[in-house]
Amino acid sequence: ASRKAVVGQRELAAQAQRNAQEIAAYLRLLDSQDSDDDQGGEGPGGGPGAPDEVRAALKRLKAQGRAIANEAQQLMRSGASTVVRGEPEARPMRSLNSQPGYNLQTAVETQSHLIVAHEVVCEVSDQRQLQPMAEAASRVLEQPCTVVADAGYANGQQIAALQAQGITSYVAVNRSVNNQGDGSLYQPSAFVYDATSDSFTCPAGQLLQRKQLSRKNKMVIYAAQQSDCADCQRKAQCTTAKQRFVSRHLYEEALQANASRLAAQPWMMALRRQTVEHPFASIKHLILGNARLLMRHTSGARAEFSLAVMAYNLKRVFNMKGAAWMHQALRG
Repeated sequence: ASRKAVVGQRELAAQAQRNAQEIAAYLRLLDSQDSDDDQGGEGPGGGPGAPDEVRAALKRLKAQGRAIANEAQQLMRSGASTVVRGEPEARPMRSLNSQPGYNLQTAVETQSHLIVAHEVVCEVSDQRQLQPMAEAASRVLEQPCTVVADAGYANGQQIAALQAQGITSYVAVNRSVNNQGDGSLYQPSAFVYDATSDSFTCPAGQLLQRKQLSRKNKMVIYAAQQSDCADCQRKAQCTTAKQRFVSRHLYEEALQANASRLAAQPWMMALRRQTVEHPFASIKHLILGNARLLMRHTSGARAEFSLAVMAYNLKRVFNMKGAAWMHQALRG
């Protein structure tokens, strides 16, 4: 789909307004023609303003108006900021310069480099794909697998859910830093968390107590007392605000455990690159051709992607096992 097919609430509102204006203009024309008929005048005959043609144009405009209204309602229900005409399940992808597309997911086994699970999703971000792809790979392998993923898949809730299933994760996580004061102020790691009191202790020994919960970001915000910060001799090293705030993720324990595993085995990220990049590049550029899907809607995209994955896996098995083995395997 073209970028021109991407419309948002503002564009839909403008189109609805133009549509209403055109309908009003045609209705005025019909009223004028009816008035001429009442006065015994002759109509325009078979010209472009003939009543039958005006009524046909009105019918088309009203149909367009209903379609615009349906798109606006669909946009409101989905909570998305845009809709793609002709491909409503697609989303404008940041990686494609806002070109509409789908998010293609693969899980690749590290030894054989075969794709063991794949999916087509309608989400721009990978943030909610770690758990479903890890679970799909584990089902295929018939055992809990070890998952390695880049920072785009970092999701504390899903890392914790996988850990509960015995699926170990190594996910690069971009943790928040205090970049105020040119990054010279105390970082969150300088504050000590106490689970019993659910509070932090700052480097000066003052308490930061729970202030609010952000369900959207799954973060708990802790704040120091303004009076404590105002009298603190280390305030210049800590914050430029009236008081210091520190946030903690709801699934901090799972994120910390993941970070510890990754720190102990940093080569896991190199293993990820060596495993997943080549299969995905082969599918994008050699099999699909410049990462273009030819089939429409998620059903068509899934069918096309499945064929691409099968083509890659067959080529991979051929390279690993050789022609004689492949011929014998195909004969059954």
